Amino acid sequence: MIRLIGYGAASLIFSLAGAPFGVREARAQGATQVEVEPVRTKPPLAPLPKLPSRRLPSPTDEDLQALVALLDRIAAVRPPTVQTALDELLSVDPSLLPAVLHRIDREAEKSDRQQMKQLLLDVRAEARESIERSMRAAGMKGDVATPDYLEMLLTYPKSDHDEFAPLVTLLALSRVCVRLGTVDAMRVLIRIYVRFEFLRIDTQLQIQKLGERALPALIETTHHQAPAVATWAARQLDLLGKAIPSEAVTVEDAQVLSDVLRAYGWNRNPDAARLVISFANSERSQVRQAARQAITELGEVSNWQLRDAYEQLVGELPARDWAWDRTAKELFREFDLIRLAALYRDYDEGVAAKKAGDLDAMRLAFDRVLTRDPNFDAPGEMADGYLLFAQVALKKADTGDDHTRAVSTSLERAARIAPDDTVRSRAKSLLLTSEATELLRHGIADQVLVRRALQLDAGNLIATTLLAEMQRDALTESGSVLRALWPTLLGGLSILLALSVVLRRPWHKRRNPT
Repeated sequence: MIRLIGYGAASLIFSLAGAPFGVREARAQGATQVEVEPVRTKPPLAPLPKLPSRRLPSPTDEDLQALVALLDRIAAVRPPTVQTALDELLSVDPSLLPAVLHRIDREAEKSDRQQMKQLLLDVRAEARESIERSMRAAGMKGDVATPDYLEMLLTYPKSDHDEFAPLVTLLALSRVCVRLGTVDAMRVLIRIYVRFEFLRIDTQLQIQKLGERALPALIETTHHQAPAVATWAARQLDLLGKAIPSEAVTVEDAQVLSDVLRAYGWNRNPDAARLVISFANSERSQVRQAARQAITELGEVSNWQLRDAYEQLVGELPARDWAWDRTAKELFREFDLIRLAALYRDYDEGVAAKKAGDLDAMRLAFDRVLTRDPNFDAPGEMADGYLLFAQVALKKADTGDDHTRAVSTSLERAARIAPDDTVRSRAKSLLLTSEATELLRHGIADQVLVRRALQLDAGNLIATTLLAEMQRDALTESGSVLRALWPTLLGGLSILLALSVVLRRPWHKRRNPT
């Protein structure tokens, strides 16, 4: 038996179980001991996952042209087209982000920042004065609130100023970043903060709108090469109450948590190493993968924390000659063996049921596996099992609604986890066959579905038999219709013959038959 010396506050090692408030949860568990059965022979060590690149790809010419067209319409300030263009810009796809970054850098290189700053101050003064006059006219008192900078520029445009269009462009692009809200978009927004000092207040206000979604990029920025920018980022984290790692990981959104863990990896922050390791066995695959990527980036910085985690988990020290990466691989394998123990029990149960011919029990066992881990590492055996269950069920004449639903679900799962295109095509073919069979039960013979099934898998004997049955029934039905209509046809023919005889007689004989 592998014994886990649980969730102790001293180590924060074993699986925060993917909980968003993992640190507190780990401490609350105390020294609980959990026993898990060993899982077969240990699989080979898997390679360490690498962090994705933070560099955005180069923008395409099409994206650049599309962005320029929208920005030109906004800077022209011609209602109502300006609002339409602004709405379109704020609903752009994230794939346009490289073009956004390219345009920001271009404005930073060619624009006159001092002129842009003076223009912004002039428009701001005009806007505040206009608002103050309106307040006095309405008998209102109090401080004058400066409107949003982009809204202010579009309300009090200075289209004849050389820097008006570039200034509107920058403010519009910052709103695009806020609307996208991804970590990549946050990095681009911080790029505006770094390169345009006079827009820092506005950029900071935009960042505050994002709340926790701004955390990952701010954590990365605490290691910015400019000390003033790094200090600013640390101050923003403090204002958000996320200045230290244990606070930063207490977020609800799994994507934000994943990005936070990766940010600590990029920063190679030794103070975060133990906490990052604790998420390397999360039940949420997204978080688990991000933590392991971060550990790979931490590298040697996390060596002693990895060794301590391994000892706490396994109950023995790692070998002295293991480098940090070997210790990480061994630790991750132990984590996986423990986390997957229950899955392997269900999987073994399903395989045994399949061999015994109990396909219903097999299906239920495999369903439990995929419910817990949709990416379980034995898709071939499971896909074949689902296909066998569906084939047997479709051959039964007494297939009911519940079984039909189970067949469809099984085939959908088989198609998703299929190890190759051949198995996937067989699953899709049987799925179409199942739909056609169900329609036939309700009196609808859809030969198109069956023919598509045979196109996917010509060896689908169930579909072949079903198509032959439909064609035979169609011929039989058409023969029955002819037999039923035959007396009517004869009667109609007799009437036509009688009419032809009457119509051929001369008119005066028809009027005076004597």
